[in-house]
Amino acid sequence: MEGAVRFNVLGAMQICLDGADVPVGPPQQQATLAALLLRSGRAASLHELVGMVWGEEAPDSAVTSLRTYVWRLRQRLEQGRATPQLLLSAGSGYRLAVAPAGVDAHRAEELAAEAARARAARWHEECARLLTEAVSLWRGEPLAGVPGPFAEQQRSRLAELRLMLLEERFDHDLLLGRYPSTIPDLTAFTGEHPLRERPYGFLMEALYRCGRQGEALAVFARARQLLADELGVDPGPELRELHRRILANDLAPHTGAPAPVRIGAGPAAPPAAVPTTSPAPARPAQLPPDTGDFSGREEAVAELREALLGADRTALTVASVSGMGGIGKSTLALRVAHQVKERYPDGQLYADLRGTGTDAAEPGVVLGSFLSALGVPGQEIPRSLEDRTRLFRTVLDGRSVLLLLDDARDAAQVRPLLPGSADCAVVLTSRARLAGLPATAHVRLCVFETEEALALLQRVIGTERVAAERADAVELVTSCANLPLAVRIVAARLAARPGWTVANLVRRLGDERRRLTELQAGELAVAAVFELGYHQLTESQSHAFRTLAPVTGGSIGLGAAAAALGLTEDEAEPLLESLVDTALLESPSSGRYRYHQLVRAFARQLPAPAGREQDGGRTGVAHRLLNFLLGAAGSAFQQMVPGDPVHTTLTPGDPRGPRFTGLADARAWVAEEFDGAVHVIQLAVQGGTATPELLDTAADLLIALSPFGRDIPYSQLASAAAAVAEKAVRTGNDRAAGRALFVCGNAALQTTRLATASAHIRLATEACRRAGDTVILRQTFNDLGVIAQFEQRYDEAVHYFDQALALARQMGHRSGELVTVLNAAMARLRSGRADEAVAACDGALPLLREVADHHGTAHALCVRSLALHELRRYPEALAGYRECLEICASSDIPGQAAQARYRGAATLRALGRLPEAYRAAERALAHYRTAVGSERDRGHALLILAQVSLDLGRVEEGLAHAAEAHLVLGGIGLPEAAEAAALAGRARSLTLAQATDGPIPPA
Repeated sequence: MEGAVRFNVLGAMQICLDGADVPVGPPQQQATLAALLLRSGRAASLHELVGMVWGEEAPDSAVTSLRTYVWRLRQRLEQGRATPQLLLSAGSGYRLAVAPAGVDAHRAEELAAEAARARAARWHEECARLLTEAVSLWRGEPLAGVPGPFAEQQRSRLAELRLMLLEERFDHDLLLGRYPSTIPDLTAFTGEHPLRERPYGFLMEALYRCGRQGEALAVFARARQLLADELGVDPGPELRELHRRILANDLAPHTGAPAPVRIGAGPAAPPAAVPTTSPAPARPAQLPPDTGDFSGREEAVAELREALLGADRTALTVASVSGMGGIGKSTLALRVAHQVKERYPDGQLYADLRGTGTDAAEPGVVLGSFLSALGVPGQEIPRSLEDRTRLFRTVLDGRSVLLLLDDARDAAQVRPLLPGSADCAVVLTSRARLAGLPATAHVRLCVFETEEALALLQRVIGTERVAAERADAVELVTSCANLPLAVRIVAARLAARPGWTVANLVRRLGDERRRLTELQAGELAVAAVFELGYHQLTESQSHAFRTLAPVTGGSIGLGAAAAALGLTEDEAEPLLESLVDTALLESPSSGRYRYHQLVRAFARQLPAPAGREQDGGRTGVAHRLLNFLLGAAGSAFQQMVPGDPVHTTLTPGDPRGPRFTGLADARAWVAEEFDGAVHVIQLAVQGGTATPELLDTAADLLIALSPFGRDIPYSQLASAAAAVAEKAVRTGNDRAAGRALFVCGNAALQTTRLATASAHIRLATEACRRAGDTVILRQTFNDLGVIAQFEQRYDEAVHYFDQALALARQMGHRSGELVTVLNAAMARLRSGRADEAVAACDGALPLLREVADHHGTAHALCVRSLALHELRRYPEALAGYRECLEICASSDIPGQAAQARYRGAATLRALGRLPEAYRAAERALAHYRTAVGSERDRGHALLILAQVSLDLGRVEEGLAHAAEAHLVLGGIGLPEAAEAAALAGRARSLTLAQATDGPIPPA
C-alpha cells in the first residue's frame, strides 16, 4: 500500500516507510514520537507532551521545540502532502493516526489478547503460537535510548508485558508436554529474574515430569532461600503447595493428546475425552497513565494507600473519593492506583462510568468489557446483568485485582461492578458520596490550599517563572479559586505561551464575566465540567441553582435561601440538599449552603429557559431576600438596643425570619448572615432597577445591623452604605440617603476619621431633616457632638448634644436620652465642669439600671469615675471603675472594660498604687493590640502605661510606650500627642542621665 508505515518501539525506535528505514531524529524528537505512538490514536495536548518528554525540568523553550519536532516528523512521514494524514493537529496538541498493526507494541498487545481468547477456548497450540509470535517482536530494551518520564514508564510497562508473555508461553509449553525443551529456557529465565515466583513453579514441574524430582526440590529450596535473603518473605501458597505435592510424589501426570490446533478461523472444540488443565486467567493492565505533574494531596494519598495496602482483610476494600467537578478526584485516584497496583498481582481494571454526563455507562456493558479483559470468551458472557455480575465475581474469586471505577453516578450503577473477593479492591470516584456502598475509606476533596495550587503551577511552568512573579502567581491561583482543574488550565496556557507574564493572565481573569471563557486550554475547560452536572438537573433544581447564585455572598442560610426562592423551608431544604448531592452546591454546616466561586460564576452566566422570565427577576429575588434579612435583623436590633425607637421606623420585614430571645443568638445570626446581607444590599442598588421601596429596605437593613460593630467588619457595612447612599441621593430618596449616610459617618467616627465622619454626618443631617426622619436625626446630632468633643470644641459639642437630647425627649426615646446625657456629661467634664458631669451621671444611672441597659450603665459608671478623678475623689472613682468592670464581665463588653482599666490605672497611679496601675494599663493595652478601630483608646492606654513605667523606674519601657503613644495619637490628630511627646523627651533625658551619672530631671 502506498505510504504504508510501521513503527517499532520494542527495541531502538525505527520508522519503516514503504519498506525503507526513515531517520527518527534526535532523542527528544524520538520521545515526542513515542508519546504520540503509545496513546493509541488519542490526542495529546502540548502541556501533556511537555510533561511526557521533559517532566518537571522542562526548559522554557519546550513548546517551541515540540512544534519543531512535529514539523520534522511531518516532513518525513507525510511525503509532501498538503494536508497531513498521519500526524494531525488536535486542539492545542497533536495525535498520530496509525492503525494498531502499524506499531509493534500495539501488535504485541493484540497478539496477547488473541492468545488469551485462544487459551479460554482451549486452543492451546494456537495460543502457544500467538505467544511465541508476540515475544519475537522484542528486539532489545523497549524505547532504547529514548529520554523522558513517559518513555521510562513505557519501558517498564513493555518489559513487564514481555515477561508476562514469556511466562504464559512457558505455561503452554508444559501444558503441551514440552518438558525437556523448556527446562533450559526456564533455567535461564529464573536466573535473569530471580524474584518472580511463577517461573520457579514451571521449572519444578518440568524437572519433575522428566523424572528429576530431586532437582525440582532443589529449585524450591534455592527459591525459598533467595526470597528470604532478598525480600524477607516465604514463597507464596501456590509454590509451597507444588513443593508439597512433588515431595509427596503426588503431582498428577498429564495424559492424553493435546487439544486440536486452531489455525485460521476453524472453530474446532477440543474432544470431550481429553482432560486439560484450567486456562490461566488473563492479567489486564487497564489503568490510564499517571499524571506527571501531580502535586499536593499528601494526606488523601496516605489515607487511600493505607486502606488499599492493608493486610488481613476479610471483606472487599472500597476506597472512595468525592468532590465537586474539577477538584482532582480522578487524578488522585489514578495516582494512588498506580502506587498500589503491585499489591494486586492479578491485574487492574478501569472504567469511566460517565456518571456526570447524559450517557452514563450501563453496568452490564462495563461488566461485559471486564469479563472479556479477564479472558472470558464473548460467546460465554451471559446476557443479563445479574448473570454477568455472578460470573464476574466467580472469575475474580481467589484473585487479587484492583478496580478503578471513575465518575460514578450512583450506588445502583456501582453495586453490580463490585467483586465479592476480599483479595480485590475498588477505588471509586464520584461527585457525591454514594450512600449504601461498603466504603472502607472515604476522602472528600476540597480545593487546594494556596501553597498546593502554587506547587502545581510551579511544576508546569517552572520554579523560576513562579518565583519571579510570586505575588502575581498567588493572585492567579486565587482567581482560579484554588480549583485544581482551573490551576492546571492556567498553567497549561502559560506553559504554551512562554512570552506571557503571569500578570498578563491575572489581568485576563480579572473580569468575572470572562473568567470561565479564559479557563480553558485544549480539551480542558472548567465550564464544560460544570455543564455536565448542570444538564442533569431537573427544572426545579436548575431554577434554584440559577436564582440563588446572584444573591448568595459567602454562604446563605436555609431560611434566607427559601425566602429568595419564594418557598417554605420545608420545600427548599430537599431541593438544596439535592444540589449538594450533585456537587453544584456545598453545605459547610447544617442548614447553610454556598457556591464554589467558579461554580457561582458559571451559574450567574446561565440564561433562563426560553419563554421564562429571568428566574422571577433578580430585583424581585433580591427584594424577597432583603425583606427576610430585615425581619431577622430587626429582631436582633431589639436585643442589642432594647427600647430604641429606631426599630419602630424600620420597614416591616418578612415575619418568617428568626426571632431572637437573647443577645447571644442575635449576635451569632448577624455574624453568620452578614456577608450575604452586604452582598445582597450592594446587588439591590446596581443597575437601574432599584425601586424606592428596595432602597428603603436596604437602608433599614444597614441601620438594623449597625449596632453590631464588634461582631462584623464594619468597613464592609460602610461600603454597602456608600453604595445605597449614592443611589438614594441620585434618585432623590432622602429617607434612604439619610440612613445610609449616617452609617457611613458612624463607621468613619469609630475609626477616628473625623473629617470624613463630619462630612457624612452633616449630609445625613440635611437628608433626615428633609425626610422628617427624627429618629436618625437625633443620632446625627449626637454624632456631631462626639466629633466636636474629639476636636476639643466642647461648647459646640454641648450644643449638638442638647439638640439630640431635645429630640430624644420629644420622641420618648429614653435610652437615646440617656446616651446623650452621658455624652453631654463627658463634654462638660472636658470643659472643666466635672461636678456637673457627676450630677448628670447620678441622674442617668437609676434609669439605665431600670431598663437593664448594661452598656449604658457601664459607660455612665466610667464617665462618673472619670469626673470623680478630676475632682480628686480617687477612692470613689476607683469604686466606680470596679463596678463598671463587674458589669462588663457579666455582659461581655470588652471595649468598655479596657477603657475602665486604663482610666482606673490613672486613678491607681494618683493613689500611689503603682504595681496595680501597671497591671491594669497593661491589660487594657493587650485588648487594644487586637481590637479594631480603637486607636484613640490604644494611644491613651499607652500614655498611662508610659507614665506608670517611668514612675516605677522602668525608663526604657516608659520611653518605648511614650514614643508609640505619640505615634498613635499624632496619627489621628489628637492633642494628647503633645503630652506623649513631652513624656518621651523626659524618658530620653532620664536615659541620658543614667548613662552619664548626671542629675535626674524633674517630672
